Amino acid sequence: MATPLENTPGNPCVGCGPEHPTGLRLAFEREGDIVRTRFEATASREGWPDRLHSGLLYLAMLETANWTLYGLGGRVGIPARTSALDAKRWVATGETLILAGRAVAPREREAAILVEAKDATGASVASLSREYDLPSRAEFLRRMGYERMPAGFEDALPP
Repeated sequence: MATPLENTPGNPCVGCGPEHPTGLRLAFEREGDIVRTRFEATASREGWPDRLHSGLLYLAMLETANWTLYGLGGRVGIPARTSALDAKRWVATGETLILAGRAVAPREREAAILVEAKDATGASVASLSREYDLPSRAEFLRRMGYERMPAGFEDALPP
């Protein structure tokens, strides 16, 4: 059974902010060792005529990687490397995709996430991988240039 991952209404993220006026508003759930979301290729997300803009698919898949790290490990990381989008075919507007992330090759201070997008038939449409550094709270603040933890992130990093 899938468990929804909690997201705060005030989250300003263009990918997952539930109230972002022009964002993707992705909502995530965890089932076992997989985190997934539904992504609709609406006409407002069009690039080529009648086709989803691949940059928006890439954004949705990056967001899925971020939420997979959080949903499986209860923490955030700093993206270190991200692969190119490996697109298998163009996505028609009107399609709904399922984006699913899973952890691969876990390490102590690093993590790697693989994300795959599938269509309604279960066929793979695209994939990407993203690697993260898993810093301490002090290192996160220093590398991100924050004076203090942003609201909502207090419990997402070890002290």
